[in-house]
Amino acid sequence: MFNEDVLDFIKIKEELAHHCGSTIAKEMALALAPMTDRKQIQEALDETSEALRSWQTEIEQPLGGTRDIRESCKKSRKDFVLTREAIWDVYITIGAYKRMTKFFRTKYMEYPLLSLWMQDMPNMDRIEQRLKRVFDDKGELLDTASPKLASLRNTISKTRDRIKHDIQSILHDKDNQKYFQETIITQRNNRYVIPVKQEYRQYFNGLIHDRSATGQTLYIEPMRLVELNNDLQEALIGEEQEVLRIYKELSALIKQHSNDLMDACEKVSHIEFVYGKAKLAIAQKAVQATLSEGRDVLLMRARHPLIPANTVVPTDIRLGTDYRILLITGSNTGGKTVSLKTLGLLSLMNQSGLFIPADHGSILPIFHNIFADIGDEQSIEASLSTFSAHMTQVISIIKHCGPNDLVLLDELGSGTDPEEGSALAVSILEFFRQKGTLMMVSTHYNELKNYAYHTACIENGHVEFDERTLKPTYRLHIGVAGSSHALSIAARLGLPKDIVNRARDYKSKFGSSEMETVLSDLNEQLRKSSERERALKKELDETRRMRGQLEKEKKQFNEKRKQILAKAQADAEAMKRSLRVEGESIIKQLKSQFSETNKDKRQSAINEARKGISNVHVPDAPVDDERNTLTIDAVATGQVVYVTSLRSLGTVLSIKGNRVTVDINGLSATVKVSELQSTTREESNKIQRDNLKPQPKTRKRAGGSAVQRQKEVRTEINILGQTVDEAVVSVGRFIDQAILGGINQVRIIHGKGTGALREGVHQYLRTLPQVAHFETAGYDEGGAGATNVVLK
Repeated sequence: MFNEDVLDFIKIKEELAHHCGSTIAKEMALALAPMTDRKQIQEALDETSEALRSWQTEIEQPLGGTRDIRESCKKSRKDFVLTREAIWDVYITIGAYKRMTKFFRTKYMEYPLLSLWMQDMPNMDRIEQRLKRVFDDKGELLDTASPKLASLRNTISKTRDRIKHDIQSILHDKDNQKYFQETIITQRNNRYVIPVKQEYRQYFNGLIHDRSATGQTLYIEPMRLVELNNDLQEALIGEEQEVLRIYKELSALIKQHSNDLMDACEKVSHIEFVYGKAKLAIAQKAVQATLSEGRDVLLMRARHPLIPANTVVPTDIRLGTDYRILLITGSNTGGKTVSLKTLGLLSLMNQSGLFIPADHGSILPIFHNIFADIGDEQSIEASLSTFSAHMTQVISIIKHCGPNDLVLLDELGSGTDPEEGSALAVSILEFFRQKGTLMMVSTHYNELKNYAYHTACIENGHVEFDERTLKPTYRLHIGVAGSSHALSIAARLGLPKDIVNRARDYKSKFGSSEMETVLSDLNEQLRKSSERERALKKELDETRRMRGQLEKEKKQFNEKRKQILAKAQADAEAMKRSLRVEGESIIKQLKSQFSETNKDKRQSAINEARKGISNVHVPDAPVDDERNTLTIDAVATGQVVYVTSLRSLGTVLSIKGNRVTVDINGLSATVKVSELQSTTREESNKIQRDNLKPQPKTRKRAGGSAVQRQKEVRTEINILGQTVDEAVVSVGRFIDQAILGGINQVRIIHGKGTGALREGVHQYLRTLPQVAHFETAGYDEGGAGATNVVLK
């Protein structure tokens, strides 16, 4: 049992129907009912979630174009001949079904639950193709719907043309002009006639079909048109019979597919209904609630969906954990009833597969029943007072409620003597407490507040009232009872001050006045505490935001610092290379100045110049704070390391003595242990991800695969036939590769010839700091046609 009327659930269903696109979906919305099966509820909520995701992400939605064809299918089963409009509705609806089926078959991964509804959609291509041959784009019957119809319509068209031509000739005949009231063509009794003046009736040969209201005009069919009009009527009757035959044939076809059409109609309408639920969620800014495994209620910033968004005050409601009954007190019009209705209505929506207007993280259980006694139920017809009406409702709830139900009682015990009403209310609460039912109850009785303070499983709460403005704030606070503030409200409404003051004096003499004072003080402290909490939360959020901003700026600063240092090092390297080239030029000049007898002195000067250039200091690359220089004991095969001399990441392949072979992007290089540093966590993860990636396929050539050539480091290069400029580029790339591969000695084959190529290569080698020394190869290695180079 769900008190849908009391909680205004019908208004939610009407709003849902407004967001549904088709007639059948609207009917489903108005027939929506809460469920109690957890699996069904969860599935309904998940379907709504899929439709919401579709609304938010898809450019075009799989909706629109469907009509209610149920009645047409039912009539076809009884062999009724359907009208053109009914058959046309079936045709365009089939097209809408196909579009929706295609959408969900291509999007089944994104929307698995909704796609299930379209999984077994019947194939209706046959009936669609037949209807497509019958109707045009506007739903009119095509001439080509059948050969006979085409022939008849052709006859009709030609006959009408002949009739109009003959009438025009009659109307434009100068001898007939005086007979006609108007020179127009019109029809009477479906036959073409001419309006003739009454006084000339005897001069115009034809059949009279009608007379004007004044009697001055006769509508006469000329005798020469009788046969043509007869032919036209015969063709029109034939056309009507042929159209009826076609509609009868199509109705029979629809009858054959009526079961498939009704099945498809049910499935598509369900999806349209789910999309309506998602659209309602968007309009209400609603979220999917989590279904509680037990009976926990946690509504976070819940809003009553029927109160305008610009006036509703969000509220937090907790129930079912530390306490099962929440007793709400506070001023009239302060929001007690709204709080009760919010919990009840949101529970109904949740169990109906709807999203609720609240914040993410809200939790609701599944109630077997929701009982509500809210509002003035006084019945004149039943001769029941307000108290009697309320008691009748409460008695019914007591008889039927169980531990898995939700009970909402407004103003429990009101409408009778306060002492008896309080006693009765306490007794009723005790019954529900022992029953284990979840409850929200509103009251003004102090005795109930005191009972809640001293009884387990019951908690006090109150709707806030601002003593400074004398207005309710509509915020619900749990943990402290509230005052009714009747005197303050009466004063705000305009009750004379002397009456209000006298009431305060009388109240101070009552036994409950001290409790009211304590509650007032507690509520004021709670208000101040809430304000401080909100201020602290705001400061905390601002602090977190600033901390995040600082972290971001720090990271950007470090990245910029690394970039600047890396650029500085690159500039220094370029400067050093420039100095080396310039130095070699100076050395060349020095060679020309020294005589052959001062050969030793000349070589000494050259060596000093080269030594000076090689000693030019280049700043080191920026050092990462997370890296540490490794020792031989800290290096292991397969470890990811950073090679400082090559400024690259690599994986250790082997260790031999104090030298380590490292794989760097497919190339092997042998370096000293002192050149290795540990890597950062991000660098290690990157190397591991790269190793897990599938390697791209490469085409094989005669010399072996590209991968093999990339991993092999050559120790010899042949530059025969190249110019000096080409040879310098080839030799430079060759020596760089040899150094990366850990090769210490290489050979360059340049040939003897005129010796210009050899001299050019030698001059270039002198500029390279990586070259320890070079010499002409031995007789068995090529002699003057080759040069052996020793690398540092």
